[in-house]
Amino acid sequence: MPDDSRRPLSELRQGETVRATITSHEPWGLMAELTEYEPVGASLDIYRRSREPGVRRLAQELPPVGAAVDLVIGEVRTWHRKPWIWVDLTAPGHGEG
Repeated sequence: MPDDSRRPLSELRQGETVRATITSHEPWGLMAELTEYEPVGASLDIYRRSREPGVRRLAQELPPVGAAVDLVIGEVRTWHRKPWIWVDLTAPGHGEG
């Protein structure tokens, strides 16, 4: 039975700040679950994007698995078969130069 308290994935918008829980560390970055949305895989490629504001901070101090963090929806890409969806996350760059 679906969790009715979570928002549908169709409401995800690029640039939106979301709360995410870190689910794993990978050689290339982080995997996360979006807290307020239907379950979906989401990732942040820290290795490739380590020079971007916000991502640089995360690359220097990875949040531990289980930590809740604010991240930004970078891109939402649907695949040719449901329910596959890819959410590319990025980090808020507040106060970084």
